[in-house]
Amino acid sequence: MSVLAPGLLVASPPPGDPNFDRSVVLLAAHGPEGAFGWIINGRELMTLPELLVRSQVSETPPEVSRSVRLGGPVSPEQVWLVYRSEERFTDHEGQFDVGSGITATASRKVLETIAAGTVPRSLIALVGYAGWAPGQLENEIRSGSWLPIDVVPDLVFDTASDRAWTAAYGRVGTTPIAFTTRTVGSA
Repeated sequence: MSVLAPGLLVASPPPGDPNFDRSVVLLAAHGPEGAFGWIINGRELMTLPELLVRSQVSETPPEVSRSVRLGGPVSPEQVWLVYRSEERFTDHEGQFDVGSGITATASRKVLETIAAGTVPRSLIALVGYAGWAPGQLENEIRSGSWLPIDVVPDLVFDTASDRAWTAAYGRVGTTPIAFTTRTVGSA
């Protein structure tokens, strides 16, 4: 199977795993060692100011109305930040490109810079990540659990999280119902 990252994985209905119901995953890495990414439309866990206080980065965080979402079931104590590459922080190590125009980091230094008030307009703050063992993701795709599509920054950053799943299907000209295996109305 070809390398899937960078790309998006769109969960097929019905969910095989409740952690990924109606999810869109930004896949950052895929290869012989497995795969890794973040659910970009996961459930809201807290606000960004709450995260900054809880992680002991700031006692007086900036007043920003940003939510922190569940990025996946693996390492729920780890904070990930995803933002447009044009908003990349200069002089901060640990930032990496996740496809055209998308940058990510788990750097505490970047989190401290955000706490000091430099918040990227496109910032998506996530807790945890999604990971797959070698061959696991390929098997899940073959079984119909995921629809891999090309990553587009507009879908990642400019689509409301509650619309991301249907919007991702729309990008490839289909709907989630096309992937269901149930036949309605059969006798």
